[in-house]
Amino acid sequence: MRISYRGLIIALSIAMTPLANASLIDFQGESVGTYAGNTTTLLVDGISVRFSGLGLQIRDITPTFPSDSSRVLSSATDKQVITMELLGGATANSLTFHNWISGVYTSEIDTIYVQAFDATNNLLGSVTSSDEFISLNFPGMARITFDDFVDGDGYVLDELQYTATAVPEPSTWALMMIGLAGLVSVHRRKRTIHGCMGA
Repeated sequence: MRISYRGLIIALSIAMTPLANASLIDFQGESVGTYAGNTTTLLVDGISVRFSGLGLQIRDITPTFPSDSSRVLSSATDKQVITMELLGGATANSLTFHNWISGVYTSEIDTIYVQAFDATNNLLGSVTSSDEFISLNFPGMARITFDDFVDGDGYVLDELQYTATAVPEPSTWALMMIGLAGLVSVHRRKRTIHGCMGA
């Protein structure tokens, strides 16, 4: 009997462990221009990711920075917060993004201030950097804010790569519960049959 209980505990542990997925947002499929309502929601690898901020827009930086990655997320001016939210209970454990201005444009350096919050809005940590690639590693990030302290024509973000932990969907939980109920009923039936044979 211990083997079946041990197997049940292992199966439940595996089923309840959220899966981590590495995802990339590069904005190449987005139309150039300002988002209506200063917000957009993108579906990335099955997880909805919402971006919001005053003057939130997609810019085509090809004339200034010829590259394969020509479309970037931007604010209208510097000193405007852009917020990234993982919806549906998903969280991220790590995030790396490309700070294009500091990486290519030599006459301006954008120092990005990034804060990470959990699902209940507790601050998990922050990073301030002018590096070309900026990384955060705070498990449980549900909301991330970006800001730039220098006056200018807006900072740009691209190639946001994050490791998200998805919450199992209700249908997954329902299937797991049906399987658990089946295991319990089989176990009870075996116990009843063995009890009757012993009497």
